[in-house]
Amino acid sequence: MDAAIQQLMSELQPFIRVGHHYQFPYERNEFEYGRFGYCYAFHLVDGGRGRITIDGQSYPLKKGDLIYLPPQLMHSFYTDDEHQLATYNLYFELWNEKPRSTEHHLYWHPADLLPELVTTVRENIVLDTLPHLYPLQHHTILMDVFAHIVKQHQQQREYGHQIAHSLLKAFMLEFIQIAGESWHSDYRMKAIMHRIDKEAHAGSNYTSWLAQSGLQKTRFHSLFKQTAGISPKAYWSRAVMKQAAAALWESNRSITAIASDLGYASIHHFTKQFTAYYGVSPSQYRKRKE
Repeated sequence: MDAAIQQLMSELQPFIRVGHHYQFPYERNEFEYGRFGYCYAFHLVDGGRGRITIDGQSYPLKKGDLIYLPPQLMHSFYTDDEHQLATYNLYFELWNEKPRSTEHHLYWHPADLLPELVTTVRENIVLDTLPHLYPLQHHTILMDVFAHIVKQHQQQREYGHQIAHSLLKAFMLEFIQIAGESWHSDYRMKAIMHRIDKEAHAGSNYTSWLAQSGLQKTRFHSLFKQTAGISPKAYWSRAVMKQAAAALWESNRSITAIASDLGYASIHHFTKQFTAYYGVSPSQYRKRKE
């Protein structure tokens, strides 16, 4: 991945098409459905409350959340009526040789698409695996830099746009770096892993874990495996076996009772799975402490 990042940063050249600060009016909520971007976009939540729907999946938003949207991905913003959502926004090219001479950055229906305004898009493993929503609250310097990029772009000063373009490239490099570092310890997956460890005895509940993650099935499975090293079902099976081993080692309960506690209807099924996992039967495992 390091080589891919180095190649990406040597090839891309961000040019900002539009940069501004925006507060979403509550009365426009009903018109927010079905936004599409002509170019790449970052949105940094500056205040208020709301949510974003990306490709049919809804995410709650709070100050410090960073949203990344590739071109032509359907999304919708919704603001709270009492605490209106406010965001810093950057719409930009990545692969063009020079800035586009247009400020058009959104369209609201596939039929409204003007193909000549769509930015150049390249398949790239680094960009394709960036999260759509990332909590930037613990990276206050990056939050300040993002706001500065927007303000710098808006200023009608000599070299202002060039400075903004350069800062955006630096921002992207650091964001890609921290997103990559946290990929293996995603906060959503950590919470689900903790829940599985705690509730393993209650049985496998993939549907509930998926709902808690707020992600689509393919994305959830991929991110969980990146974080835990194994699939959600395999992680749950391991958690059950760990609880079984602890109960055999630390308690005097019968193997039948332990199997029942862990949700097994049959001691034979429990014994078979335990033996396959540890290489010895539950009774043999317990004898090791004698």
